[in-house]
Amino acid sequence: MLKMNFAIGAAALGLCLTGDAQAARGADAPREDGAAQDTEQERIDKLIRDARTKSAFIRPQAVSRLADIGAPAGRRLLELSADEDNERLALFGTDLIEGFGRFPEVPELRARLWPALEDPTFPWRPAAARGLSWEPRIDEAEAFARFTSDPIGPVRTAALDALFRAGNVAREAGENERAAEIDALFRDAAARQLSDEFGRVRRRAAVLLFSRGHARALRWLHEDLKRVDAFFEMPTGLNARYEAASLLADLGVDLAGYDPELPTYAPEGAPALKDGIPTSNEGALTEIARQIEALVAERQPKLGEDLRDLVPAALPPIARAAKPIPDDVAIGLELRSCRRGDFYLRWTADDVLLVGQGVPARIPLAEGATERLLAVAGETRGALEGQLFWGQPGCDVEAFRIPRAKGDRTMQLTVATNGLRRTEARPAPLTALGAALAASIPEDAALEGEAQRTRDLAQRVREAFAAIGGPVPAPAAGSDGDAGSSDSGGGDSSDQDR
Repeated sequence: MLKMNFAIGAAALGLCLTGDAQAARGADAPREDGAAQDTEQERIDKLIRDARTKSAFIRPQAVSRLADIGAPAGRRLLELSADEDNERLALFGTDLIEGFGRFPEVPELRARLWPALEDPTFPWRPAAARGLSWEPRIDEAEAFARFTSDPIGPVRTAALDALFRAGNVAREAGENERAAEIDALFRDAAARQLSDEFGRVRRRAAVLLFSRGHARALRWLHEDLKRVDAFFEMPTGLNARYEAASLLADLGVDLAGYDPELPTYAPEGAPALKDGIPTSNEGALTEIARQIEALVAERQPKLGEDLRDLVPAALPPIARAAKPIPDDVAIGLELRSCRRGDFYLRWTADDVLLVGQGVPARIPLAEGATERLLAVAGETRGALEGQLFWGQPGCDVEAFRIPRAKGDRTMQLTVATNGLRRTEARPAPLTALGAALAASIPEDAALEGEAQRTRDLAQRVREAFAAIGGPVPAPAAGSDGDAGSSDSGGGDSSDQDR
């Protein structure tokens, strides 16, 4: 029934966009009267269709053109969405949802985004948060502050952006007391996000804090320039290096020839230069650090005394440049849910669960837990007869990485859907494997200093499974599953990154 509702809703929205203008005047009616108005509505409807259905390159351009048209486009979007619940509102897609916040002439359209953001089942909550952050109202600051701790990383980032801008709005309006209140909310959230589990959230917090005079925050970006980690074939460290380099350049730091593709240090015995070109980033990193420390020396004394240590002098462990994980990872699981967040899990041969990208949290497991999971993975591989993908490409993904029958590399088994609805395509053997993986996570796995990544981890993983490919069975009451050791709550804590 849910699938049918979405299909009917999409078809109805498409019909509205192709038929309204024509129906209003009749298929063969002359166009002399109101021809310009019809032409404008047809243009608006075409842009709305493009913003829903075209490529990822075209959709944002269509939304920008709608925003340039202004009130007529906003009123048309409001007309099309006025009677829709959140389920059907999702059919507008991420680009249009975000665009709802770009029509100040039609505040009722922007108001549609708050119920969507507050609905944990709405698939495009990051887009709703970004839309609201375009022109935040100063009376919304406390609401945005709540979402700086949201389970979804992009929502946390958008909420922090909104607080940053809302403080500026209050100052420009001459409401200095209110601006000070909002700035305090921003500082509290930004300082917390410097220790976020995801590198992209940390980097955005660092940029915004630097914009408020906290030059120490650039040390977070400098550290990301040295990352070399990966999650299986996913080059998380390389991605972080590229993004950090781009952000530093945008902030006016001279990269001094830094190249994200080069190693931090030259390989042992290699020359510092080859054909006049550096073989590593060592010199560039030294020069970038010199510039950052000069900015710290210049700006730190200008901060109020009570603000000078808002950004600590030393980076937290989670923000340190991650090293490659040793080749003892036996099984991996990547869950990316529009509704429940992202999880990156690795089970090692010596019965440790690594949680997160970058520098992972480490949860000790019961002896033999990984060996039992490998047995289930072998049964799964045999039952699936070589098939590797189920569902349809989209933003909701379950990616199981298990050993191949031969060789030392892993194979990836993927279940995916477009985020609008849960897929029903996951085969029973993968459901059994998912249940075994979730059962292996200690229920009391919250590690000291690692609450964001490890608290209620088993439950949150099951919720992500349920949102993507359907529920996986939980261990029977009273069973100890395959998993945790009694001392798992006090295990060694590393940290994560992205």
